[in-house]
Amino acid sequence: MASKQAVIQLLLLCGALGLSGCASKPPAPVVAEMSQAGLAVQQASKSKAPDYSSLELYTAREQLAAAQAAMHKKEYTQARRLAERALVNAQLAETRAEAEQARRAAAELRTSIEALRREAVQPVAQSR
Repeated sequence: MASKQAVIQLLLLCGALGLSGCASKPPAPVVAEMSQAGLAVQQASKSKAPDYSSLELYTAREQLAAAQAAMHKKEYTQARRLAERALVNAQLAETRAEAEQARRAAAELRTSIEALRREAVQPVAQSR
């Protein structure tokens, strides 16, 4: 009987140690989400986002910092949510910056086309 009880205690101890080992390591999906968010914020920072979409980029940076703080506190669910938000805001910042760049390029192109049209019409008017 004593040996059966000792085996049960040993199994319980091993289970507890196994669970504590898992608890000290962040879950892989959270680590992956944090990595993706960090890369997205870096990429947005290197793009034109600081010039054209600074609010979204700032928000992404703040959310990433909060996610990192939650990771240190072992609040993995909160860390993952914040990392997801940081990822989305970084992507939004980069996309808005690209859209603004495209809008400005289109406006420049329109201005150039109008100038060419005026130049093309001028010789016709002068030759009459």
